[in-house]
Amino acid sequence: MLDVLQLVKDSFTQYTGRPHKLSQKNRVMLYIMWLRSYPSYHVLALIFNVSVATVQAEINACMPIFQRALESFVQWPALNEWRGKRGIWSKLPAAVGAIDGTSVEIYRPQIEPQELYYSGHRHYNAIHTQVIVDNEGSICYVESGFLGHQNDAQQYRMMRQIGANAPLNFPEECVLLGDKIYTNRHPVITPFTRQQITRKPDHQKENLTILVEHAMGDLKNYKVMGTLWRHPRQKLRLIVETCAGFVDRRQTLFH
Repeated sequence: MLDVLQLVKDSFTQYTGRPHKLSQKNRVMLYIMWLRSYPSYHVLALIFNVSVATVQAEINACMPIFQRALESFVQWPALNEWRGKRGIWSKLPAAVGAIDGTSVEIYRPQIEPQELYYSGHRHYNAIHTQVIVDNEGSICYVESGFLGHQNDAQQYRMMRQIGANAPLNFPEECVLLGDKIYTNRHPVITPFTRQQITRKPDHQKENLTILVEHAMGDLKNYKVMGTLWRHPRQKLRLIVETCAGFVDRRQTLFH
């Protein structure tokens, strides 16, 4: 907890709520509890002995602070770093990572057309996120905000471009693995369907499954991403990037 406080303390300004003032340490604790367990504002207000309005104000203030503090943990590797990852998967030596999508359920839109946000695959209204993981299990890139009706391939086409001299610079001799929903075009290759990956995986496909599923599972361990999102949709991007930063930070500390 104290090392997280060190990351954000320079961005904190003392906030006085009603009826009590929260210390910087308590602000950090409140926000991490909210990310990990996603309790209601009323529960947090009882725990910290402050008003619901104070809890809401603290969480809204912490969102951009934590996102800025943790964004440096999710880094797109340099070209030579990508090249150095070749050969880790022996049967697919050019594969240096994988791409997949995850979803967060949202409330039914009240103004915008529901069909834009409804995922026929998930059977709920959703905002999607694309996640790129390297072949050592680190999250290298996340991009969130895709509408529920869009599948992974459509989301990928809307992402920042990946490739030689592209915004996300990527070596021509390296590839990312994806399932068959993605277009089989560099830098993504799609040797397996999702069903082939899931059913009776061989060692190589199992490695792919474990890395991607572990990364997704680590993100969903933050209940704010694993349950119904109850806040303005435009703020979800900050939460996704913050949780990805925490996941990579943990991997840096313990691996």
